[in-house]
Amino acid sequence: MRVHAECYQCFISQAIRSSRLFYEDRQHLLRPAQEVVRILRDINVELPPPLISEDVYGTIRKSLGIEDPYKQIKRKYNDIALKYEDFAVSEIEQANDPLLYAIRLSLAGNIIDFGSQIGSFSLENTIDEVVKNPLDLTDFDLFEKDLQKADRVVLLADNAGEIVFDKILLKTIKELYPKKELFIIVRGGPIINDVSLEDALYVGIDKIAKVIDSGQLIPGFWPDFAKGECKTVYESADIVISKGQGNFETLSEFEDRRVYFLFLIKCSVVAHYLGLKKLSKIFIRNDERWARLRA
Repeated sequence: MRVHAECYQCFISQAIRSSRLFYEDRQHLLRPAQEVVRILRDINVELPPPLISEDVYGTIRKSLGIEDPYKQIKRKYNDIALKYEDFAVSEIEQANDPLLYAIRLSLAGNIIDFGSQIGSFSLENTIDEVVKNPLDLTDFDLFEKDLQKADRVVLLADNAGEIVFDKILLKTIKELYPKKELFIIVRGGPIINDVSLEDALYVGIDKIAKVIDSGQLIPGFWPDFAKGECKTVYESADIVISKGQGNFETLSEFEDRRVYFLFLIKCSVVAHYLGLKKLSKIFIRNDERWARLRA
């Protein structure tokens, strides 16, 4: 998905939101926004928005003089999500279809996002809504068949806090298919509230799957940028669970039938792009058929 006009407004809003974490005065709020405006004059609009974000957030960090503006927020939501872990595992164990229930919970966790347009959110209400209400399961049977055949499973992580529900999903897969190799790829450094290596280790997901640093400082995943172990793991994966809207924005540019997108739409551009409403639940394979959503 390429840059749209509305993305400019979003980038500037993110600069202001990041500044408001530390300041309220006019000058401190203006400076990062002005710096971002300068960058946006020369961006390549044929690229996906997450690829632009590396420069945008680098500028915000430099302007604020803070390497990881969302560090405390990420820790807060990791702790909040961890409080749900025992309850979620218990619910999955009692579910008629543990894998599907774990997918729903992982999807609900995607609501934890401070780089989107959704504003305030309730994790508890989202879990309740996603678990109880309909989900398009057109591709679930395909996913289950691909998962059964797969030797190597890769999950591309999105946000801190959400990572706890991804941990639960991978734990469920591990219990159903003990012999599968599980990997989780996280961001290469601090970018909004996206999950870093530090976050992944903090919630203990390394006890379930091998954690790989993407080496990419973007809120998405661009296969052409992958190097070393990350490149090897991604290219050798039999199935890829792509969590979050940022990973969708990048990977939807590639035809790769191994990839299953799992996210909530939290952006008017993506909603229009797919012909759906904001907060629509997406679980779909990355092949020619997902274009039906835009029909």
